[in-house]
Amino acid sequence: QTRDAMVAYEDEEIEPFTKELDLSMDNVVVVDNLPVVPPEKVEKLIGILIKLYSKIGQIAESEDGSYKGLSMPMDDVKNESKGFAFVEFVDKKSAAMAVEQTDGHKLDKNHVFSVVRFSEFSRIVEVQDKYEAPPPPQYKERGNLREWLADPKARDQYVTRFSDESEILWNDTPESKDVDRHVFNRKKWTDTGHQWSPHGTYVVTFHRPGLRLWGGEDFEAAGRFMHTNVRLVDFSPCETFLVTSTWADPREKVDENAKAVIIWDVRTGEEKRAFKNEGAKDKAMEPFVWSHDGKYFAKLADDAIQVYSTADFKLLDKKSIKLPGVKEFKWSPAQNVIAAYIPGQDAGQTPARVVLVDIPSRKELRQKNLFSVAEIAMFWHPDGTYLAVKVDRQKSKNTKSYSFELFRLKERDVPIEVLEINSPVVTFAWEPKGHRFCLVHGEPPRVDCSFYTMMQENKSQVKLIKTLEKKPVNEIHWSPAGHHVVLAGMKTLNGQLLFFNADDMEVLGEDEHFMCTDIEWDPTGRYVCTYVSAFRQAMENGYIIWNFAGKVQLRVTKDKFFQFLWRPRPPSLLSADKEKDIRKKLPEYSARYLEEDRQAREFAEKAHLREQQAKRDEYDKGESQRKKLYLEWQKERRELRGCVTDDEDEYESVEETFEELLSTKEDKML
Repeated sequence: QTRDAMVAYEDEEIEPFTKELDLSMDNVVVVDNLPVVPPEKVEKLIGILIKLYSKIGQIAESEDGSYKGLSMPMDDVKNESKGFAFVEFVDKKSAAMAVEQTDGHKLDKNHVFSVVRFSEFSRIVEVQDKYEAPPPPQYKERGNLREWLADPKARDQYVTRFSDESEILWNDTPESKDVDRHVFNRKKWTDTGHQWSPHGTYVVTFHRPGLRLWGGEDFEAAGRFMHTNVRLVDFSPCETFLVTSTWADPREKVDENAKAVIIWDVRTGEEKRAFKNEGAKDKAMEPFVWSHDGKYFAKLADDAIQVYSTADFKLLDKKSIKLPGVKEFKWSPAQNVIAAYIPGQDAGQTPARVVLVDIPSRKELRQKNLFSVAEIAMFWHPDGTYLAVKVDRQKSKNTKSYSFELFRLKERDVPIEVLEINSPVVTFAWEPKGHRFCLVHGEPPRVDCSFYTMMQENKSQVKLIKTLEKKPVNEIHWSPAGHHVVLAGMKTLNGQLLFFNADDMEVLGEDEHFMCTDIEWDPTGRYVCTYVSAFRQAMENGYIIWNFAGKVQLRVTKDKFFQFLWRPRPPSLLSADKEKDIRKKLPEYSARYLEEDRQAREFAEKAHLREQQAKRDEYDKGESQRKKLYLEWQKERRELRGCVTDDEDEYESVEETFEELLSTKEDKML
């Protein structure tokens, strides 16, 4: 029986014992900065520590009670404690919680705990007395991050996101094929969406641990920034710095020490400054706004504006700009000037104010007092030449008046003109390059669209140019190059589009993109995209690319289509004189590009004919082979059937010719 038992034991498959003894001591913490006490006070101090740490987790102790899980080393020479202690927990999790909850704990005003795990303490102790610099990281070539600007056709790129896929494509001619448009695609590239950097160098992808930057010809990883649950991203205008913002999910546990906003160096990935949210943790912190040159960033505070310098990432001159009651501010897009709005107080006894402040001197350049204000909105001209302040005033209980205060920033003493409007203002927009602006006013859904100029015959004077009456419009979208504008009826107006030439004051075309949710101009101002995002509409998802005159260039329908973003271009390196010279030679360039387009169309047409001829030749070849086999098998067929059933005289061959119109051209004879 013993032998049988041994055989049975040997036949069993027993897994070897592989568990190793845990020597990490991660369940032990070191508590430093304790009071140095004589032997008679040691027990009292140990009791205080055990009482504190036993609330966090179970402290290890021996069965006979001789070891209480806490050891406090003594200095035998001085006959006193050494000022630190070891606390042993039964598990690692309790030790981790002890570090998190008591590091920085204030025992009294002279003793603030410094708590680390024993493994971390050992690493600190083992640091060599002489510093040895680590080897520099190996340089990795990042490639040409702006290679897309060298495209021979001078095309622009755009990124789209649909379902769980992302695509980057070229904006090509209507005749181009999908393969000619394709640049890059990837599934599950981002968790939520994409964002381009201001100059188009990087595309951002969002992930739960943080975000990543991608760039170069093959869109390789160009940066990683760890900030859990990033909600918002903002670059400095020159792409030097990156701001990530987050706030707590009300359904999850709130981390009181979490960083709400972090400012990073884009190239090195270094964290330059972090801010905690002093308000509600589940709401966004007041956003930072960059100056036009990226030297400063600012945010609204109580009765003040806090301006920080990127030289040291500290408060400018170590103090805020005091503006009691300030509600809103906006940087000039072209100079370091802040426009701030301060509401009225004391039931209208103290007027509202709009103040222009120079940075960094803090000098007040101009201010305007405004009475009986109900609502204010500020609009900077893209080149900082003008500032428009829309003012709605409450004249009586049921009566309002509407006007614009127009500041001329480039003129001496910053003169202000007032433009009265006789109906509610729906929206307002400056022409990006020039002196004109458009405003939509009236009672929806049919409103008036008025165009004004700030210069009349080289004189500073506001003048109405033209009004388009009773149009279904609630948004204004100027081309980045000016001259052309799309007047759109969005949301309840179902995507009505009016393409307008502001130079000749004429309508170029009217159309509709049903349920359109967003409109985006390309950087050149030649093309505009309208799209229906699944974020706001579950049906009719997809996008249409139009030229500036309202002619459809490309129409794409995709289920669960979420996002369309044109890739920005960096500012031009050409001087104003060089750009002026190029504009003079536009007819010459235009003729060259028209000839290139004609050749491309001709090549496409010939390619179509070649494709048809190839299909015809393939068919003829197959037909010839079938006829040959037919004749070879004829004798065998007749023998099997015992009669003549396939004599050629019994069949009739029919040939049909189809004509296809490829193009037409109409010439007018004078």
